[in-house]
Order: sequence, then C-alpha cells, then structure tokens
Amino acid sequence: MKKRHEAFGLVVSLALALSACATGDDGDDLDFDDGIAFRTLDAGSGDLSGGEETDAKKGVPSGGGWLNNGLENPVTSGIDPAFALSTAAGLSDEGLAADPQFRSTVEYVVECALPDGDSITKIIDDVVVTFYGKHGLAPAWKDGACDQDCQEWVSACVLARTNQSGENVMVWMQADHPAIGFGVPGEAILEAGFFGNLFVATDEKFYCKGAPTGNVAAKREGRTCSSPTNPCEFQKFNSCDGRCELVGPNLDVPANCYPGNGGGSGEQSYHTISTYITE
Repeated sequence: MKKRHEAFGLVVSLALALSACATGDDGDDLDFDDGIAFRTLDAGSGDLSGGEETDAKKGVPSGGGWLNNGLENPVTSGIDPAFALSTAAGLSDEGLAADPQFRSTVEYVVECALPDGDSITKIIDDVVVTFYGKHGLAPAWKDGACDQDCQEWVSACVLARTNQSGENVMVWMQADHPAIGFGVPGEAILEAGFFGNLFVATDEKFYCKGAPTGNVAAKREGRTCSSPTNPCEFQKFNSCDGRCELVGPNLDVPANCYPGNGGGSGEQSYHTISTYITE
C-alpha cells in the first residue's frame, strides 16, 4: 500500500512540476494535470513501465490510462452539445465557466472531450482563460456539434471522475474507445462501469459495480460515488454482469452497458468507461 501511494505521489508531483513550467503569455491556464497520465503496457506483463511515452500521449490503445477525479457535482447546464465548445453558444463565457463553484465541471468536460495538446480559450471577466484537453474522447466537439456518441463518452468520463468527497483518488480506466483502449496493472481490480448522459433534460447517471473487493478498495481510498451509501445520486446496479457487453483481449471489460432491465427489447445501451483500483 505504501509503495503504491508513493508511486501515485510521484506521478502527481511530476505532473505538477511540468504544469508549473508551462505558462501562457496572458490570462489563466486551467489544466488539471495533476495525476492524469496515459501509459502503455508490456504485453501480458502488467508492467506500467512498458511502451513509449510518446505513443501513450497520442492515445494509442495499448494500455488504458490513469484517471484522476475529484469533481463534486457534475452540473453541465449551460454547456450545449448542439454547438461547438469553442463557440459562445456551446460554452458561454458566462454561466458555468464564470462561476468558480462550477468551473471545475468545464475543466473536466474539456479534458474528457479534447486530446492532450488541444485547448479552447474563453474571456471571463476580461481575463483570457484557457481550458486544456487531455483524454480526447470527442475531439470533433471543439469545432462542431456533439452527437449522441460524443455525449455518452464525455458523460462516462465525467461520471467516472466524480467524487463527492472532493478527494483526488487515482483510478485506472479501460474502454473500447481508441483514445483509451485496454490493459491494466496486474494488481488492479474492477471498481465499476460508468455510463449515462449528462447533456439531456434529466441527467442520466449510472454505474454498475465491479468486483466486491474493488468496491471495498474504492471506499477505503475515498471514492464515494461507488460506495453503498451512493451520495452522488447515481442509479446503481449491483453487477455489470448481464448488463454490459464484455470486451477487450480477455473479454472481461464492461462496455455498452444498459440501465433498466439490462438489455431488454428496444432498450438503449451506453458507451461505458470501466474503472479499476489497486489494492
């Protein structure tokens, strides 16, 4: 346990150091760089040192990636998927972006949607503010509308990063998306599958539980949304089995999960991000 926390701390420290070196000519740079990193895996070994860092940053689907979280309330009202994020109609300079209480939602949404190296800028109270991409699940949303697939992927990412306690807990993710892919550290266990749509009139927030030991580990680490008390108001399901398609090299990664009756006639499935936590 101690070694794992030291490893996480090293990742966070390096990321913070790098982000501190990057300053803009003017305005504020808003980048949750602390603790988010993609890494490839040596085939079958679960070795986090495998692969090339340059490949990982390009989102090569060869090993999933670390995901930080700490968003207390994923409110997306004021973000309109019918318009590009770079436009005022898609993401106004006012509203969420201008409200310090909810600005973190904008940061998380942009990080989930746009890839590393991309960004959008807004002028908030006469200050140029930059929101940076990271995961690249919906890069086309920068300059175009966000369709159903886009909405579901970004929602799954934001939901997986929600933690009402506000604690920033590192989790590993897998998904059948080219920007994420498959592969986990050998000691990681399935916490949950997150899916839904935060951009519809009534928020659709779902998760299905993974391994029992994963839920215990998540609670111990301060991951509140997958705990039995369910403080995040997600609709929860006791198991991903029978509710989700199992994909990946070992056919054990929950994907395309269903709410309701779990794949009943005419029921819609959702793109899913599965999260893993180390014991």
